[in-house]
Amino acid sequence: MAISFIGSASGAAGNGGDPSITLPSTLEGDLVIVSGGIGDNDNVNFTMAMITTGYTSVADLFANDTQDCSLGVFWKFMGVTPDTTAVFDGQGGTDAACSAVAMVFRGVDLTTPMDVAPTTATGINTMHPNPPSIDHLNPSGVYSVIAGASGHTLGSTGTYTFPTGYTTNALQRGANDTSDVTVGMGYRTDPADPEDPGVMTHSGTSSTSFSWAAVTMALRPAAAAAQNLTPSLFTSATAVFFAAIVGVGAVNLTPSLVSNSNTFHAPTVSQGGATQALTPSLVTNSHTFHAPRSHRVPLV
Repeated sequence: MAISFIGSASGAAGNGGDPSITLPSTLEGDLVIVSGGIGDNDNVNFTMAMITTGYTSVADLFANDTQDCSLGVFWKFMGVTPDTTAVFDGQGGTDAACSAVAMVFRGVDLTTPMDVAPTTATGINTMHPNPPSIDHLNPSGVYSVIAGASGHTLGSTGTYTFPTGYTTNALQRGANDTSDVTVGMGYRTDPADPEDPGVMTHSGTSSTSFSWAAVTMALRPAAAAAQNLTPSLFTSATAVFFAAIVGVGAVNLTPSLVSNSNTFHAPTVSQGGATQALTPSLVTNSHTFHAPRSHRVPLV
């Protein structure tokens, strides 16, 4: 199953408040990734967290300069009743700015959404996040996702210029207080292997008192569901034909009893990346059985 981008949203707060994100419309099984940042000047390494329950931590980063930057990244699959909001734990004191962004993806593997462990990086003396290279397993349809945050004193108006391949649907959100923060996310549908995204260049003038943090993720696409065909009983000189089947999951065909001078024609199965299995039931009384033709095709 191919991964697809569903939508994004953001939220911000001052005074160490908790940014609340109103999520786009989601379905059961959609993956929500939230990246939240804190800009502060108290040299405190916060334990980054979500207030909304059920999220798994991807990264908890801290860059310590005059203007500190904390970045937390989290993921959650939506349940039968999807969430409508995602609330990030802003923490920090009354001088801290907090912002958070979220992206929603469909078609991500429900068991192992991260194809490999995400990679992380932090930096000081500048405000331009540099998401590190990631060496994923290169499954067909893998997406790479980057998240970055900057601690600074430039207010909430600054934006990122995202690296090549990450500009479509990229978003950022700034927050303004005594210390400020900008948080951004982007994704790429055709990453290299390994993938080195490039720098998220902030629009503001950098300073040696600023800092940044960044994460690179690789999303694994979900495998196609198995297809099972079981025809009913056919009698009295009946010829049974299955249609050709093209898929990427396991294909299992189990015809029922065929009797009384019938001819049973097994299907042609075109299958990419999985073993085909054909298991006919008992065939009696002078029947002709045609075995299937099987070949593999590239995933599409």
